[in-house]
Amino acid sequence: MTQATQTAAAAQDTLRHISETERGERARRAAAGALVLRVVQRCVSGTPDEFTLRRAHAEVARLEKSAEKTILLRALRVVEEGGAAGGLSAALVSYACELEKTRRLPEADAAVTLALALDEGGGATALHAARLARKMGDRQRALVLYCAARDLDGGNGQIARFAAIGEAVVSDDGIRMLGGVIRRALRAGDAEAAAVGLEERATLRRAAGDRAGAARDLWTAAARYTDPVDRARAAHELAGAALSLGDAGAAREALLVALAWGDAPQKDHARTRLHTLSRDLGDQVGTRRWRSFQRPSLVSLSAYRPAPAARSLAPRLLAWRESMGQRAAS
Repeated sequence: MTQATQTAAAAQDTLRHISETERGERARRAAAGALVLRVVQRCVSGTPDEFTLRRAHAEVARLEKSAEKTILLRALRVVEEGGAAGGLSAALVSYACELEKTRRLPEADAAVTLALALDEGGGATALHAARLARKMGDRQRALVLYCAARDLDGGNGQIARFAAIGEAVVSDDGIRMLGGVIRRALRAGDAEAAAVGLEERATLRRAAGDRAGAARDLWTAAARYTDPVDRARAAHELAGAALSLGDAGAAREALLVALAWGDAPQKDHARTRLHTLSRDLGDQVGTRRWRSFQRPSLVSLSAYRPAPAARSLAPRLLAWRESMGQRAAS
């Protein structure tokens, strides 16, 4: 466990440094996280410390109610119950995912690196670590971790397919490579991996100036996703791509998909965007319909090039949205 002990110390130092250099809530949360990682370090080195454990409990208890607080308390319970490496790794991956959601990437990277040291055979953990390395701009480390995740999964499971998507994204020929990954996922009957690949390819195509290709990929991704939240996220992205093409009708249909399938924040944002779109297009009925007197959780910017496109995706999106509604009702 020497490597895990060293990694735990490095992770703890990362969070403690952030707690000392940042201010406000982020500093308090990083300080609590550093104490929990200190407890984990003591646990994996075989020198548990009751005082540090009690202090960590006290610091975490002072945090505001949140998923992050719940996860840190769970990690402390795992330590109290014997500190099984698998349980600690799972708690740390959950902690890293929560940190990633709030864009605290250095803290998330420290947590998931420690999780990987505790769970060296975990392909899913390696996949999480690779994604964080990619988001932090460490292309070479991301590539190494994606390859490790693929190999740990045996090369033909869903984790291996997700890892292949990541490898393609950090490569120099991502659009072409993603095409092959998407086809292999479809042959394996893995709709989710295919949808993730399509969403990533849409990002690359949009960056390369192929906005129409990006819109097609996002539409297909939304259709492939089986999870409603994933479908609504792709629909929101599709609305942005449609507006960049001047296709306001397609943007409206995409936002209606997000409204039908999303979670509460996604639906709220869809209503706000529909109101903004209706206002920009001079649609008084739509403006009144989607007007809300509640403060939106997300800001909706005005449409970019709101004039109607020469060839709109709206009719096909409408037919698709109606067919999904009919299937859901049956």
